[in-house]
Amino acid sequence: MMNKISLAITISLLLTGCGSLVKSDYQQPMLSVPKQWRVQDTGSGFLKHTDHWWDNFNDPQLSMLIGRVLTSNNDLAIAGLQLRQARLAAGLTNTNLTPNVAVNGGASNTKNLRENREPVEAYSASVGLSYELDLWGKLARAREQAEWLVKASEQDRQNTALTLIGTTAQLYWQIANVNQQIVHQQAGLEIGKQTLEIVQSRYAAGSAGQIELLQAQQLLLDRQNQYQNLLQQREAARNAMAILFNRSPNDRQPERASLDVTQNVPIAQMLPLDVISRRPDVQAAEARLRATLAGSDVERLSFYPTLSLSATLGAGSAIFQQWFSNPYRTLGTNAALPFVQWNTVQLTIEKSDLDVQQAAITFRSKVYNALSDVDNAMTQRLSYQQQRANQQQNLQLAEQRWALAKSQYEAGAISFQALLDAEDALLNSKINLSQLQYNYLNATMTLWLALGGGVEKDNDRKGINHE
Repeated sequence: MMNKISLAITISLLLTGCGSLVKSDYQQPMLSVPKQWRVQDTGSGFLKHTDHWWDNFNDPQLSMLIGRVLTSNNDLAIAGLQLRQARLAAGLTNTNLTPNVAVNGGASNTKNLRENREPVEAYSASVGLSYELDLWGKLARAREQAEWLVKASEQDRQNTALTLIGTTAQLYWQIANVNQQIVHQQAGLEIGKQTLEIVQSRYAAGSAGQIELLQAQQLLLDRQNQYQNLLQQREAARNAMAILFNRSPNDRQPERASLDVTQNVPIAQMLPLDVISRRPDVQAAEARLRATLAGSDVERLSFYPTLSLSATLGAGSAIFQQWFSNPYRTLGTNAALPFVQWNTVQLTIEKSDLDVQQAAITFRSKVYNALSDVDNAMTQRLSYQQQRANQQQNLQLAEQRWALAKSQYEAGAISFQALLDAEDALLNSKINLSQLQYNYLNATMTLWLALGGGVEKDNDRKGINHE
């Protein structure tokens, strides 16, 4: 028996080195990555290398909200639990490094009912060890698969955090923009009321027709609807913000009364290859590709012969004090030859190969989507930046027109309606500029997120990846 076991162990040690021969080498899918971006953004300011990249928006209140939401959001909490599950699964897989231990014990009390004898007590105990030798590297590949899935889950959580940062900032700026537009719309309502009063007076005097009166009434109703719509937008944005913070709708977060229409935000300068290496969704896709490749090896190697070693140490006695008076041991080996299931083997291997191909396509798609995201966000940011500059000039002209109309009205050169029209044009110009600033900030945040979160200090990723 011992000779057989020694032979099995010798063979297993020789075959253990074969594991590397059946391991699939990972090769990253072919990618066409440009060296430079098609559109160039100079950055619009000096980049801050602070603890958190979102500090480059130079808004302490926004930075405070982002810090709070990263510790209280439900989606991020779920992503954290999923990460813990992946780590636990990897820990369970790593147990294939050690033997399985089984402990058994028993006791019995036997008495012959026909004979008047003392009952006989018997005790037994055994400890069993079983261990599957990793002849072909299957168990090692299973551990690698679990480790890559953990890395993918880590990147998923990172991606959830980035999405959460973008949503928080977008709602924060939306509320500020709507607050400012509500103030402008209130002024516009006053202009509409005054215009209607003027037209009604002229209509009563016979100097204005009914069409002009109906037009003034319609304009006022349109302004009232716009005002109500803004109130509804603000309420919806506030409720959405409360949900982000895992709070009730009545719990309001700090907000701004308006946007700074002159604010410029710097942006990190990165090459396309840098973005690919930083984007968490891309990294998660590659980790899953490598996990799928390792899983494919596990599926294929499951049809290779396996060799398990087992050992049992036990003892039994009729007297408790002489527990180990009758020790015994059992040694054995068990070999399995599953490769004879040829049809099942072929189908399983083909299915695993398709899984790898699908994961490779997903990874390649994530890479190209990431590059497209940066290009689109950079184009939008530059476009809104130029539109904002044009609108700032438009506002200056509207201010000049209103100042001129005011002086002419005071001199009696124009009617009060002409003055109201100039004031209305000024309000619309301010509303458009505020909207363009909101679009610019959103596009800038989108670009930061498309870049994978920007350049940070070493501890900044940890700041996002809260446990």
